[in-house]
Amino acid sequence: MTYTDAEDRSPQLRGALESVIGGYKAAVAEVLLTEEVPVASTSAYGDVHDPSQDDFAGDVEGSVEFTRAFSRRLLGDGGETGLLWCGVSGWCFFHIPEGSGRSLVDSARWMGSGLTPEPVRVAAFLSEVRLDPREAGSGERPFYRAPHSDPDVLLRRLEAFDTESGPDDVVTRLRDTACRRRIVEALTAEDQEIADVSLHTGELEALTDLLEYVEGTTPDDVLRELARRLTRDLSLRARDGVESVDEHREAFSYAEEQR
Repeated sequence: MTYTDAEDRSPQLRGALESVIGGYKAAVAEVLLTEEVPVASTSAYGDVHDPSQDDFAGDVEGSVEFTRAFSRRLLGDGGETGLLWCGVSGWCFFHIPEGSGRSLVDSARWMGSGLTPEPVRVAAFLSEVRLDPREAGSGERPFYRAPHSDPDVLLRRLEAFDTESGPDDVVTRLRDTACRRRIVEALTAEDQEIADVSLHTGELEALTDLLEYVEGTTPDDVLRELARRLTRDLSLRARDGVESVDEHREAFSYAEEQR
């Protein structure tokens, strides 16, 4: 598909760009999730002529964002962290501490390596960030493309990452698969000890309610069954006491079947 000057502001162009940008983000998320990085969400924005992006000297963009728990482990606070792909400058890692008032640009550490590096290279950059988040990459922003220019060229560069089912569906499926793998591995790990954890009754109820919510919302059959069995295990142990910890292990038995 190509766009003439008269057509290149059309909704079709924006949709096409958001599809390929979303696919690119999904490809990066797949590598990260395989490496057990807790991806929370991805996004894609494809309005190549949006003047509000001029403040950032950009146009189209996408992001891969992480959980607040990941931010706390990495940097000691629960601020926003993620990887931003800018259609002008490529990838950067950003960290915006809670209540800091800093902008994304203020915190950006730029990867370099061109406008559309392979997903495995982006994952390698995040590995460098995890070793030294304040020094990895560069504070100097590169520029590989003029803002608002050549949408056809950008589409061609990214079209290999387009997905038939849509990037949001792809990322949801990838996150489910990664979550299922982690849960099965945790439940079936060898040499487990009994944890000494105290809970208020309200906290236990909230936890089981959350598991029931997962059971009712996840499209993944294995996750649904794991959530159901974990809910039952916790409820029965709360009723029967600590002595029943090895008796009520339905989730463990089901996880063993999934290995």
